[in-house]
Amino acid sequence: MTETPATPVSSHPGLDPASERGVGGALRALRVSKGWSLDEVAGRIKFAPRQIEALEDERWSDLPTGISLRGLIRSYARLLGADPEAIIASLEPHMRAAAPARLTQGSLHAPRGAMPTEEERSSSSWGWLIVILLVLAAAVAYGFWQGWLPTHWMPGWLTRSGQ
Repeated sequence: MTETPATPVSSHPGLDPASERGVGGALRALRVSKGWSLDEVAGRIKFAPRQIEALEDERWSDLPTGISLRGLIRSYARLLGADPEAIIASLEPHMRAAAPARLTQGSLHAPRGAMPTEEERSSSSWGWLIVILLVLAAAVAYGFWQGWLPTHWMPGWLTRSGQ
C-alpha cells in the first residue's frame, strides 16, 4: 500500500504549494489534472506558452493588457472547462493594477496595443480635424476655380464684381 504525503505537492517545480491557491494556480492544477503540457495548451488556444505560464504564475507584467489578456483568460478557461467570466471577474483587480504599472516603468511610450491617454487622443484629434478642414477648403477653392460652384456663394471680399 502506498502512502500519500500529508502536505500538498506542487505541480510546478520550484513553486511552493501556497502559490497554487490563487486563480493562476487553480488554472495550472486544472491543466495538469488533464495531463496537458504548456505547449499542448498553447497550440490549442493560439497563445504563447510563456504567456500561459505567466498567467498561471500571475506575473502580470509579463502578460498582455486589455482585450488580449481577457481573450487569453477566456480561451484558457473554456479549454479547461472553467467559467471564463468568473475567472475574469476574480482577476480584474490584478489586471487593473498591472496596466498602470507598465506605463510607469520608465518607458516614454505606452506598450503596443495600449489605449492612448486623454492628452494623446486630444492632440491627435485636433491634428486630424485641421487636416480635414484644409482638404475641404482646398476642394471648395478648386470648385470655385473650375466654375463648378456658383460665384454668389463666394464671400464678398473674394468676388471681382466691384471692379
